[in-house]
Amino acid sequence: MQELRNLLVTPKSHPQIFGVESANRSTRQHLQKIPGVAGLYRHDLSGIYHLQLTSKQRKVRKSLKTTDRKTAERKLAVYKSHLAKTDPNKGSVTLASLVESYLETLGTKSAKTCQNQRSLLNRLVDTWPQGRNHKVTSITGGDLDKWLSNQFGKLRPRSYNTYSGFIKSLLDHAVALKVIGNNPYYDARNKRRKNDKVRREVPTIDEFQKILNQMRSNKLNPHGTESADFIEFLGTAAVGQAEAGNLRWQDVDFAKKRIQFRRQKTKRYFQVPLFKNSLLPLLERRKAQLGREPGDDEFVFSIKDGKKGLSAATKALGLPPYSQRDLRGMRITHWLRNLVDLKVISQWQGHSDGGILILSTYSEVISEANNAAEQEAISRVENC
Repeated sequence: MQELRNLLVTPKSHPQIFGVESANRSTRQHLQKIPGVAGLYRHDLSGIYHLQLTSKQRKVRKSLKTTDRKTAERKLAVYKSHLAKTDPNKGSVTLASLVESYLETLGTKSAKTCQNQRSLLNRLVDTWPQGRNHKVTSITGGDLDKWLSNQFGKLRPRSYNTYSGFIKSLLDHAVALKVIGNNPYYDARNKRRKNDKVRREVPTIDEFQKILNQMRSNKLNPHGTESADFIEFLGTAAVGQAEAGNLRWQDVDFAKKRIQFRRQKTKRYFQVPLFKNSLLPLLERRKAQLGREPGDDEFVFSIKDGKKGLSAATKALGLPPYSQRDLRGMRITHWLRNLVDLKVISQWQGHSDGGILILSTYSEVISEANNAAEQEAISRVENC
């Protein structure tokens, strides 16, 4: 190695070649301005391009590590764009202080999301290889790859992507604060993993009816009827437990045959038809059981969760341990197999993506429905 170093020819090691004056000059003095390209310089000896800029009372000089002019111009343009997006006074922001700032923005999110993100970010600060005082401007995509792999490498793709998304949100916050110009998350190679294909096991309509009958016939449960009504509503309206638990009588419009929900996670309002053969009889029966006109602000159901009754019923019937979420999947699957339009189902779910989420989640069912529709179309053509 020492022999190789002796072979290196530099102005300082071989002044006889470059001259004494050249050997005593600094790197800055060797830089020659490139005409027509603001901020681009070239080292007159090595041929390596450098950038030299003044932005917001801050002088920046940096090697672009290339002798190719076109490459140097591209790198210079990227750095100028980055420099314009950052605040020079925030170059010393550390990872720990960024996390503290981000935690202050979690107030608008659900309690569960706040708890998960707070736990993850505290873990990030405690386990970051370069320490809690590592400057945010120095974080690279490679750093994120290493940390995510070490901390969550053994998790399933869905969980891994959830935690990875939290890190993305943190660094997006740094971009918003003008600490960094671009999010290094997008430079990471392993930021996301492809989700495993999971075959959803949902009850059939017949199994659903057996579950309801079992819950209503359970004399040991004093809330059996209430739980059964709650579970019936979930499986018929295809909504979540949070939306059903917060439903009030003022949200039920018997005249227009509509029920208005507010998605607890996204705070979006959406409507589901008051189906005349299922939801309408259920809610009319509950209203009649009150023996009076319910108040507008009164909850439709006295319980917020029916998982205990559902669990007991599935166990008694020898069925798989279906969850309340599976009931929504059951109803959506039933609609898809009966060729209900994908966009209509998406509206009933409160989605704003036109059915993209349902398309990816229920792709197997949609494929079956498309095959059935194709066979029906072929039959019509052959009978013309």
